[in-house]
Amino acid sequence: MCKQMIFGAVLLTYSVFALACSTEFTIDLETFGEGVTVELRKGVPGNSKIIKTQRSSGGRVYFGSLCPGSYFLAIGNAETVSVTPVRQFEDYASYTSNIRMQRGSGNVSKKSRSTL
Repeated sequence: MCKQMIFGAVLLTYSVFALACSTEFTIDLETFGEGVTVELRKGVPGNSKIIKTQRSSGGRVYFGSLCPGSYFLAIGNAETVSVTPVRQFEDYASYTSNIRMQRGSGNVSKKSRSTL
């Protein structure tokens, strides 16, 4: 009986955490044709960790099963990457972004990957 109660408590705890991580983030990415690394990072620049990484040559990039929190993207293959603004994600939400990579200026900043 005691083992069944412990198992039930563990299962309930796991299911609560699994349900809480159901946010989706879809990015329509335009690049110059070359493959780029797209890192989804949780936190803020200077205090973040990589959650998921994908390679893209342009097109749709999808990140699913995300928990609520602050996220941003680091895009690029070199030590210096393009960094998007930080977005706050809520429970059970779907977010989309359209990003057009361009040489020179744009609406994303450039940062050293080691400072993220």
